[in-house]
Amino acid sequence: MNCGDSTIDGLLNKEGHVPPLAPGANGVAVSYLQDLLRGHGYASLPDPRVTGYGRFGQVTSQAVASYRQKYGFPGGNVVDSRMLSDVVSRLAPAAVVGPAYVPLVLNAPFTPIARFVWLTSLFETRGAFGLLNLNSDRCGLSLGILQWSQKPNQLHAILKACSQREPDAWIHAIGDEGEGLLNHTAKPNGGLDALGWSLDPAFELSKDPWKGRFEALGASTALQRVQVDLATAAFTANLERARQYASAIHSERGFAFLLDLANQFGVGRVDQQYAAHAAPGDSESAILAKLEDAFTKLSNSEFQPQVRARREFFRTTPMLSDSALDL
Repeated sequence: MNCGDSTIDGLLNKEGHVPPLAPGANGVAVSYLQDLLRGHGYASLPDPRVTGYGRFGQVTSQAVASYRQKYGFPGGNVVDSRMLSDVVSRLAPAAVVGPAYVPLVLNAPFTPIARFVWLTSLFETRGAFGLLNLNSDRCGLSLGILQWSQKPNQLHAILKACSQREPDAWIHAIGDEGEGLLNHTAKPNGGLDALGWSLDPAFELSKDPWKGRFEALGASTALQRVQVDLATAAFTANLERARQYASAIHSERGFAFLLDLANQFGVGRVDQQYAAHAAPGDSESAILAKLEDAFTKLSNSEFQPQVRARREFFRTTPMLSDSALDL
C-alpha cells in the first residue's frame, strides 16, 4: 500500500526520476521520514507540534547518518530507495502511529479519522504504540497510542479486541495466561485497589513478567492495527455525537479540537461545557477559544499550562484545515 506522497512512494517503488531525500529538503516527504525514523529510536526528531517538522535540517541529517552507519549502508546523510525500504521493512522498536507508518507498515488506510487519532496521540504518548504507564496515575497499567487505562476498564476493551481479532499475535505476546488476564481486567476497576495496585498479586501488570508481555504486545504490527482500528472507531462515535451537540462546528479544525477534548476529558463533559459556553451567533473560532479557557480553568493548576498548550495547538496548527469537514 502507498502512503500518497509522491516522493516517498516513488523512492519505495524505485522510480528512477525521483531524487533521494537530502539535507535542505522540505515538505511532506521529510515529515514522513522523520515519523518513521522516530520509530527506530531517533526520539529527538521533531513531530507536528514543534518547529523543524518537515525540514531536513541538522537533527534529521544526523539521524539519517546514524541509521546508515548502524545498518551497514554507505556513509552519508542522504535517503535513497534502498535505505527508505529498509526503514519501512525493518521492525521499528519504538513505532509511532502516523500517515506513513499506517499504510506502509500496517498495510491499512490512513483515514481522516485516523489523522485525528494521530494528532491526539502525540499528546498522549508522542504516538508510540508500545508506551506503558506503570500506575503513575493510580489507574494501573495504561497502554498504547491513546493510553487505554486499566481502572476504567479501557485496557480490558483493547485486550479483548486483540485476543479476538489477532489470536496468533495475542498468544505470541501474552502467552497461555491470556484468559486469566482478560478475566482479571474485566473485574470492577480493572481488578485494582484505590491506589491502582492489583488485588491479585499474580496479575500486577506493572511488573514483570507482565510488563515484558505488554511491551511485546505493543511491538506487534498485527496488534498495532487493532489499536488503530479501536481508536478510529471511538473517534468516529465521538464525531457523530459532536455533530449532534455542536451545531456551530463545521471545520476539520473544530471537530479535531472537540475530539481531542473528548479523549482527554470525556465526551459528556465536552457536551456540557459546549452548552454552557457556546452562545448563539458565536463564530467557530470564538467557541474554541472559550472552550480552551473553560477546560484550562477546570484542570488542576499544575496541569493548566499543558492543557492550554494542547488546546492552542489544535486551534492554530497548519496541520488542520478551516474548511468544512468532508468525510
